[in-house]
Amino acid sequence: MSLFNGQEKIVLSYPKLKERIEGREDSKAEREKALKNLKEIRAEFSKTYIKSFQKLLDNTLPKLYDGINFSENEVDFKSLVKENSVVLVPNHQSHADYVAINYMVFKKYGFPLYVAGGNNLNIFPIGKLFRKSGCFFIRRSFAHDVLYKLTLEAYLFYLLMEQKPIEFFFEGGRSRTGKLLSPRYGLYQMLLEAHSHLPEGKKKDLVFVPVSIVHEYVPEQKSLAKELHGAKKKKESSGQLLNLVKLFSYQFGSVHINLGKPIRAQKNEEDTLKSDVQNLAFECFRTVGANMSVTPSSVLGLVLLDEPGGALMWSDILSKSKNLIDYCENFGIPYTDSMKDGKLEENLGRALDIMIGNKKIDVIGKTTRSHTFYTIKDEHRQEILYFKNTILHHFLIPWVINYAWINLFSGRIENVSDLKKLFIDHRRLLKHEFYLPTVKDFMSKTYHLISTIVGREISTLEQCLKLSHKELYSIASKLGVFSRSFNYIIEAYYTSALTLKNLHLSKGEEGFKNDDYTKDYGKTHEEEASLGIVIKFPESNTEPLTKSSFKYFQHEGIVENNAGVIKVVKLDALEENISNFENLLLELRKFNLRSDA
Repeated sequence: MSLFNGQEKIVLSYPKLKERIEGREDSKAEREKALKNLKEIRAEFSKTYIKSFQKLLDNTLPKLYDGINFSENEVDFKSLVKENSVVLVPNHQSHADYVAINYMVFKKYGFPLYVAGGNNLNIFPIGKLFRKSGCFFIRRSFAHDVLYKLTLEAYLFYLLMEQKPIEFFFEGGRSRTGKLLSPRYGLYQMLLEAHSHLPEGKKKDLVFVPVSIVHEYVPEQKSLAKELHGAKKKKESSGQLLNLVKLFSYQFGSVHINLGKPIRAQKNEEDTLKSDVQNLAFECFRTVGANMSVTPSSVLGLVLLDEPGGALMWSDILSKSKNLIDYCENFGIPYTDSMKDGKLEENLGRALDIMIGNKKIDVIGKTTRSHTFYTIKDEHRQEILYFKNTILHHFLIPWVINYAWINLFSGRIENVSDLKKLFIDHRRLLKHEFYLPTVKDFMSKTYHLISTIVGREISTLEQCLKLSHKELYSIASKLGVFSRSFNYIIEAYYTSALTLKNLHLSKGEEGFKNDDYTKDYGKTHEEEASLGIVIKFPESNTEPLTKSSFKYFQHEGIVENNAGVIKVVKLDALEENISNFENLLLELRKFNLRSDA
């Protein structure tokens, strides 16, 4: 029996697919459709192909990348695969992810991963190469095609039966912003379902391994930045592949792949399947987020982007970067080995040189680094923001704490109720941008951070209010590097609030459409930016922020959207938000300038 005949037999034996086929009047035709689906989906792994591909990559990758760093993080991956049914769930930044992870696994362990890829990648000639290397292709949408869904589920059943390690990108697509996208549940559910039907002799524990992948430079970042400003995503084509030769004129730094702690899963009762899948997906998501490494390029992105009005000398960049890495070291945030053991300055300089070489950063002044100023070119701020966004979630709590202490210094916060409201309001605001810890976890991490900085136990808001000025200054000094890190997001919400108010005043009771809002958001941002008082960051005007800021006001009950007609229903609350956002941005800027002096 050939490999594919054996595969077809196992796929067709999958109970749910078998029941579907046998339940049809024309079961033979239904069976043929299922086999046609299988042929469209399945990988056609060839050891000869993947070894040839490996040799090609061995010669090519060193010309593009400084290295691909693969860290098991105490996970004995080879034994894990031998003893369990293993599914890797990485985040997704670049098409290069398919290659980087599979390349490193095959090179290190000698076996391939069976990777779920979108059928948009099944194009000549790369599609065949991917399929022969272990990639199986999935349609972007198949919600109404029950037979296709069951065939895909049956193919996953086959892979689990044959103990093949599987990989899929849980976000469902590449992140355009650098922030992690909420997980898609489909493949999680199908894998749990397929695994539950394995015969007892073949059923091993189903284990999900979260994988955090970070690129120091993403090959597609220019096109991703254009999409954030409304450009349509270009469909992949063989013509695009011919442009890959242009990549050799760029430098991509390193790729960092970190394995997270394995998560064992199983299907429980049918009535809890939905919540089981969601809990599993978000546990993987949180682990990936926690293991996203801080890289030299992301450090540079954060430091340089937080200076919207000017340039920085190398000494300033290095000082701020050291403060950021000290924070990572003290609070267990992963950062790359390239910034450890006295190597920070060297590799930060390397990352800066890459950005200069790739024409993203302007060099101003003398040629010696100590007397030179560096600034991100305005047209490339969105591209560099991508790298800042990959690590921004690590610094949410210090940013909120920093703003709380500004309010304590200024006397705006006078009691526990005010302080608690500030923490809760900021958490509620940013939940539309990041997946956040619970309120309990948020406050627990806040107390831990403060306790570490002041050198004594702080466990209540009452104790926070009694911190001495010396302790408050110490906290502000330690966290000052993050004081403007989230300003571009707040600027977006401020712009959104102004836009909604202007539309409310001009349109009145008739309301307005989403297109009106999107169009006027851009105009409002342009007008406010030209004034230079509140709006300072060009990157606060992007399509994702336009949408998420609107969603915030909708969830707050300030606007309503009825059948496409949008109305402001709480004008007083909207005006209060405008005032609060404006004060927040001005206070953060004023305090930062004073503390930088």
